[in-house]
Amino acid sequence: MRWDRHTLTEFGGIAALVVVGALLFEDAGAAFVPVIGMVGGVAAMALANHERLKQRIESLETRLAQAEWHGGINRAG
Repeated sequence: MRWDRHTLTEFGGIAALVVVGALLFEDAGAAFVPVIGMVGGVAAMALANHERLKQRIESLETRLAQAEWHGGINRAG
């Protein structure tokens, strides 16, 4: 597991879900704030996964371009 910004964001999202879940079970009368916190936690995890996916695609595209260049396949010329 890599400890980068995205991993920490995912753990923050999970922590937010746990905290607001506990708040929701403790006091179900004020359900608006815990639900907003849950949505924020899920959004944080989704954003971190999306950013990590963009980095992986960029890395794969870079390696593919290098492999094509070294292999003699040059689309530009």
